[in-house]
Amino acid sequence: MAQFVIGTPVETPDSAVEVTVSPDLPLAVGKHVFQLVVEDDSGNQSIPATVEVVVRDSQAPTAIITAPTQVEFGQSFRLDGSKSSDIPPGKVVKFLWTMVE
Repeated sequence: MAQFVIGTPVETPDSAVEVTVSPDLPLAVGKHVFQLVVEDDSGNQSIPATVEVVVRDSQAPTAIITAPTQVEFGQSFRLDGSKSSDIPPGKVVKFLWTMVE
C-alpha cells in the first residue's frame, strides 16, 4: 500500500503496488497518470511506461425534500432541498424542481 504524491517516486521490491486512498486523502475525480520505471540488478533502468487511470464519481446523490404536508388554499409555501447530499468529495450543485401531479 502506498500513498502517491505527484512527482514523488514510490519504490517497492514487489511487482505490484496498491494505490491507497482514504476519505481524507482521495484521488480527485478526473484523469491521473502513473509511471513505472524498473531497474535490474546491474542498475540499468527501463524506459518509463505510463498508464492513465480515470477516477469517476458514479454514485448518485440523494435528494431529500422538506415541505409542509398541508397548506391553506391560496397560500404560498416553501420546498427545501438543503438536506440533499452526495458522497464526499462530491457535492450537490444543482436542484431541478418539477411538479409531477
